[in-house]
Amino acid sequence: MFKKLFYLFFIFIFSLQPSISRTLKKLPAETKVAYAHRIIENIKIDGILDEEAWNKAIAVDDFFQYEPFNGSFPSETSLVKILYDDNALYIGATLMDDEPNLIYKELGKRDNSDNLKADAFSILISPYNDGINYLEFIVSASGVQTDIRRTGNDSDRSWDAVWESSVSITDSGWFVEIRIPFSALRFSSRVNGNWGLNFRRLIKRYNEWSSWNPIDNSVSGIVNQSGELSGIKNINTPIRLSFSPYVSGYIEKHPENNSLSWQLNGGMDLQFGLTESFTLDMTLIPDFGQVKSDKKILNISPYEVMYDEQRPFFNEGMDLFEKGGIFYSRRIGTKPKLYNAVSESLGENDTILSNPQETALINATKISGRTSSGLGIGFLNAFTSNTYAEIKDTLIEEKRKFLTQGFTNYNMIVLDQTLKNNSYVSVANTNLNIPKQGYTSNVTATDFVLRNKANSYAFAGVAAMSQIFEEDRDFGYKYNFSFNKTSGNVLFEVYNNTESDTYNPNDMGYIQKPNEFTNGASVGYRVYKPFWRLLNWSSWIGGRYSTLHNPMKYTSSLFFLNFRTIFAKSYYFVYAQFWLDPLERHDYDEPRVEGRMLLKPRRFSASIKTSSDYRKSLAIDAELDYWKAESMNMDNISIEISPRVRFSNKFMLVYEIEQDFSRNDIGYVGKSADNTNVYMGLRDISTLT
Repeated sequence: MFKKLFYLFFIFIFSLQPSISRTLKKLPAETKVAYAHRIIENIKIDGILDEEAWNKAIAVDDFFQYEPFNGSFPSETSLVKILYDDNALYIGATLMDDEPNLIYKELGKRDNSDNLKADAFSILISPYNDGINYLEFIVSASGVQTDIRRTGNDSDRSWDAVWESSVSITDSGWFVEIRIPFSALRFSSRVNGNWGLNFRRLIKRYNEWSSWNPIDNSVSGIVNQSGELSGIKNINTPIRLSFSPYVSGYIEKHPENNSLSWQLNGGMDLQFGLTESFTLDMTLIPDFGQVKSDKKILNISPYEVMYDEQRPFFNEGMDLFEKGGIFYSRRIGTKPKLYNAVSESLGENDTILSNPQETALINATKISGRTSSGLGIGFLNAFTSNTYAEIKDTLIEEKRKFLTQGFTNYNMIVLDQTLKNNSYVSVANTNLNIPKQGYTSNVTATDFVLRNKANSYAFAGVAAMSQIFEEDRDFGYKYNFSFNKTSGNVLFEVYNNTESDTYNPNDMGYIQKPNEFTNGASVGYRVYKPFWRLLNWSSWIGGRYSTLHNPMKYTSSLFFLNFRTIFAKSYYFVYAQFWLDPLERHDYDEPRVEGRMLLKPRRFSASIKTSSDYRKSLAIDAELDYWKAESMNMDNISIEISPRVRFSNKFMLVYEIEQDFSRNDIGYVGKSADNTNVYMGLRDISTLT
């Protein structure tokens, strides 16, 4: 019955779509070059390009559409000019529009310009022109700013720069004027040659993206398809220095205590430009009391919950420190190592007065940047103070302290070298040292991506080694490698992931549980240009097979099939995925006793996601997920619906509701004291969000 509903749904959706056709333009092969004009006069950032300097700059135009019709002419004309002085880069864009009254200009929060119901203009720039490390600055027609740090196909919207922009709308279209300080770009004045550059424009009423240097959707990535910027030289950048002192106070009163308790804190954040391309960031005696708290999660799984980082110092400019996948910033200032040992040490008359759940951060420092030869260097250091629990003997009224974690030093260093063909190789090391407890943890990793000249194939890998020195030395390792075809209509991937049972990066990194040996492969087929009634099409089929690494015992296997598409006229998005366990699953984690295994029946799963056109006043996102096991009456269904109503350019309402229900879900209940017996139970779980 469920399969029939899926089929009927697809037939209904496809039947609603009218057919389309469009003459497409062949993409040129050459890389475009823009020229920057040096100025000495001041430019007022007001969205009006009326200074004489703009008349002296050479305009670039001839944009190419890449969505929805890859390689076609754009619907409207765009012209962009570039100026610079010793302090900043200036961009002036004239974005013509035959129907300026139809320009969308919804307001929204920062870093969301390209997701609003608003036209937008984007600048992608890289002083190193390496096809990997780019910064993107986006301005919407409503004036909303977005800045993104891009590393290959990854993007970081948490990065925030200080830059200026202004827009104006006239009878001929809209105009944007932008000033980007060189201090925001963090480049070396010794960089020779052209910079990487591209401009993008979004015409929201058509859902149309175009770019100055053409983007071929059959080639993986956007930043690696940029043009070049020439003419910037002999820049004398100013000193970059900022101080941000703070004072915070707390007053608390507990019901069992008549008196008030108070606390006064003070500290400072510092940022200093060591050179044009390297920056020092420091936080001294930080107070993250203003940071929003984590979501409360009832965790019934055998794995630790990985929370998002909310602290600004550890959430900005951290792209280099993600190399190797061995750093999880929430480890700094986390729960003390001997937190749980406090209760185990209690005597018959002892009670715990206090047991801090976090270590106190004294200071943290990071230095990061990239040399003129493309070598990225990152260094991070942090200290936490001694952390004590307080215990009281109620019989003799005596208090004592219990050291849950001694003074701790956290270090990380990263070296990342960009290579030809948008490739890179990096080496990273983390080191944690607790002198008082004689504990040291050291993890070293290398991370690389090697691409061919045509950017059609990629070989990638990560290898890491962990060492923990306490009473003796624990050694572990991991590696994963993949080979991919990344461009063209037919794509593929083969991969292996290996983690020894003793690999442990968790003092400064995160891994759910090691001891894995997995091999997988998948083949995909993508259509990038509109056909029939569709704008594009992507479909993948593949599978994987997993065992423990030691001993080499089977754990799980999987086959999957998925597809995604967007309909041409309605812009209705559909994604569906189906997967099957060909064999029973052997779960060695849920029993939580070494060597014990939970046998789980085979499952068939299906998922479908849909989204209507966000340009309309009413749009709906919906998702339906379902899986069913072949025995034990186990199944799960999840339904999520999210309507969004736009009342005006300044007011929108989004409502989300999700219902998830699992029947006869099998999970851990408990175990005997000697681990001889492990108790599992069947449970019905209903979650409403």
